[in-house]
Amino acid sequence: MTDTPRAYAVIGGWDYEGEDFNSLRLFDYHSAAVAYAKDLTEEQGYDYSKCEFRLIEQIPALSEIQEKARRAERLAVLP
Repeated sequence: MTDTPRAYAVIGGWDYEGEDFNSLRLFDYHSAAVAYAKDLTEEQGYDYSKCEFRLIEQIPALSEIQEKARRAERLAVLP
């Protein structure tokens, strides 16, 4: 049995504009995630930060999705 990868996701945001994905970082240690969340609000000027523990989903079927898109493109080009 393989372990599912996990990470702490941290993102900063502003009250009216919402989250800024440029600030999004993933951490494997809780202490590092908390330190970054604190830095976002105290040093980088964000109104708030969110820190959540997440499972990292790996999607191996991406090639299937790409193949379906290629087929749809080919069908759209045909007369």
